Order: sequence, then C-alpha cells, then structure tokens
Amino acid sequence: MTARRLFAGGVAAALGLGLSVVTAVGQPQQPPIVVAFTTAKVPLDPAVADAVFQQAEARTIPLVAQNLIRPFGGGTAKEIRFRALHDGKMIYAELSWTDATSDRTPLRQTAFTDAVALQFPLHLGPPLASPFMGDRTRPVNIWQWKASWQDEVTRGRDLKVAYPNMFVDYYYDVHLAKTARDREGFNAGAAAGNLVSQARRASAVEDLVAWGFGTITSQPHQDVIGFGAWKGGRWTVVMTRPLATADEADVQFAPGGRTMVNFAVWDGRHSQRNGQKSVTLVWWPLTFSPAR
Repeated sequence: MTARRLFAGGVAAALGLGLSVVTAVGQPQQPPIVVAFTTAKVPLDPAVADAVFQQAEARTIPLVAQNLIRPFGGGTAKEIRFRALHDGKMIYAELSWTDATSDRTPLRQTAFTDAVALQFPLHLGPPLASPFMGDRTRPVNIWQWKASWQDEVTRGRDLKVAYPNMFVDYYYDVHLAKTARDREGFNAGAAAGNLVSQARRASAVEDLVAWGFGTITSQPHQDVIGFGAWKGGRWTVVMTRPLATADEADVQFAPGGRTMVNFAVWDGRHSQRNGQKSVTLVWWPLTFSPAR
C-alpha cells in the first residue's frame, strides 16, 4: 500500500472517528424544545404570526462555522431563535436570526442568497442518524428556505435588473417554439424537472433528503411551504407542513410524539453556499404537546 493511500485512509478514519465522537457526545444533552399545541390560525406572514408564536417556547440555538468537511465556511450567524407550534394537523416553525443585509436576488454568478434550513432524522433509531447530513442507512429530511426563491414566488427577477444595458437580438424559443412544451426544449434544466430552473415556484422552501455529505437530493413531491421577511437587520421565516405525509422521504410527526432537529444558516453577502454555512453540531430534542 502506498504512503498516499495510507495517508488518505488515516484522514478518512480520523474524520469518521471525529464525527462519531461528536455525534455520540451530542445526544440528547439539550433540554427538549416543546412544539406547543394551538387552536389559533397561524399565518405565513412572520409579522402577523408573531402574536400567535408568543404561545410557543422561544429557544436560542448557538451556531458555529461548518469546519468538518470542505468547503469550510460560515460563522457569521452566531445564533438563531426557534419557536414551533402545531394544531393537530400542521406544524409551524419560526426561525429568526440577525443579518445586516438582505441578500435575496443573486442576479450574477458571483452573488449568493440568504437561506436557512431545518434538518430532521427520518427515524430515531437507535442508532440515531448523524447530525451531519445523515448517513447511508439513516437518511435525514431537510427543509431549506431560500430568499432568492421567495423573490421568484413574490415578484420574479430578470437579468435586465443586473444588466440594464444588455441587448439580445434573437430568442430562439420565442421565434421558433409555438407551445410551452416546445419552449421547454430550450431550457434543459426545466425540461429535466430541475427545481432551480423553474420559471415559476409554488414555495420558497425546498423539501430535500440526504444520506450523508454530497448526497442531498430534492424530493419529487414538495410538501413544505414558507415565507420570510427581513426588517431592521433581522430575518424571520415561517415554514409549515402537514404533521403526517404519504412521502417515505419525509419525517413524520404526531401530537405527543418526539423527534430531533438541527439548524443551518447561510449569509449570501459573505458568499456562503453549500457547505459554507453556520450550523449546530448536535441534534436538539423536539417534543410535541398532545392535541386538545
């Protein structure tokens, strides 16, 4: 065996051992976060929903830079506030964190969006899934809200905003394609069903599943919706989904039940994307109040 292979094997073993140790010592030391039962209507607008979320426990979750695997990054968001409610049918999660700028329209390749995500293990085990994107036999369900997607939902975006003096002499899809189906042929991403390439969106939240680093996958059926608002240097995002779904790649909730949750924040102004994010290194216990 070559020295290079020995070195690579040693690094992989050390990384695996480190992740195992962090996973082991992090469970579940934190006091449970209670998802309180409510009979009130919970709107998606964070400003309106704030009065209803007063019924829920507010938990401040510390965040750190993601420095376990490349690309390293994050660390600009130091903490996130989390509150959650359920009405026996739906779960409502509110996330709020400080951010000096609102980065929601990355029109250039060098610009990136603000975002926030919740991660849940599909099964509680034992053993419990790794809090670092799950693993091959224990996947995780991730809900990621993106400020850029919300812009597309609410007001759209156009290259002319970034490049007001641009000139295009000919659009093949406009002149040659007569139907919407024909026009899809000029947008390979949209024709393949790539959510990033869609011209219209139903939600600013992407419902994902992962089996470890580098495996994150968008789900064919999107079950989560959400809305965010930036005001006074602070983002507040509300996400909601039915407690139970028919999707085997979704985490399932129930009144009186329990699960775990993890958090991540991306700061677009600091070019954070993918693994460059502020994160929690351990699972946080989540318990659901019984329905009344």
